[in-house]
Amino acid sequence: MPQRNLPIGEVLRRQRVQVVKKGLREMAKLLGITPPHLTDIEKGRRTPSEELLIRIGRHYDIPEAELRSGWSRADTVVGQIATQDPVTAEKVPELLRKARKLSANQWDDLIEYANRLSRKKT
Repeated sequence: MPQRNLPIGEVLRRQRVQVVKKGLREMAKLLGITPPHLTDIEKGRRTPSEELLIRIGRHYDIPEAELRSGWSRADTVVGQIATQDPVTAEKVPELLRKARKLSANQWDDLIEYANRLSRKKT
């Protein structure tokens, strides 16, 4: 599991070397990028595209959520939902501000409540 106190690039490098046991060139080839591109990502000089972020998660065996958190990149669907209409453009940021410090269990409860609400007939 990645160490939260390290920059995401360092987490990647350590995971590649210590866990996945792949060299830079070998991993770059698996990811479909050049070794200098991977070096830049691991040194924090570049951030990956959406597609590359997902490939990195798969090949490094790091959960996508850890990568998104490390690069401060929300899933594309978050932006799509948050801007789909004026009501959600107003309410999604308000909900997220209120939910900022929820525990994992509280998030699960909130998601279950949202599921129940979405199944209700209006």
